[in-house]
Amino acid sequence: MGLNKSDESAAQCAIRKDLAVVQGKDGRLIKGVLHWHAAVGDVVSLPKLPDVLHIQHEAEGNTSTINLADAIAVFFVKTLDKNAEYEEVKFFSDGMASDLWAQVFLADGEVLEGRTENRIALLVEPGFWLRPADSIANNLMVYVPKSSVVEFHVMGLAISQK
Repeated sequence: MGLNKSDESAAQCAIRKDLAVVQGKDGRLIKGVLHWHAAVGDVVSLPKLPDVLHIQHEAEGNTSTINLADAIAVFFVKTLDKNAEYEEVKFFSDGMASDLWAQVFLADGEVLEGRTENRIALLVEPGFWLRPADSIANNLMVYVPKSSVVEFHVMGLAISQK
């Protein structure tokens, strides 16, 4: 007797319980234990969070629900208590690296490598510009639609040479 698809899905998921702080777009901070289902065995990529988050408050024991779309960020934390004396470590405090060195794998199997601007447009626009690493090659610039990207790897940070 084999497993049906729903049994297989359940067998491949684990219920996780992680300390978390959810910062809502409305300014709320929800602190507690996030209960969620995560795929098991995929060590290459991090699991997708559910669309609705259930946070159990440690002190009261009640649960808050928040839509992931209403969150600014979900912080997985070591403790729910904030250390007022701690000063966060920040790299590149003298200035921001303006470019990312990236390796891009396309749907047709081609692999591109080059520099792209390190700015929000890389995340929100439907495509991005890549300046090829090989200055002798024929390509001066490449516009890459995100719909054709299979993998995107940041290889390093660089200062722009515009």
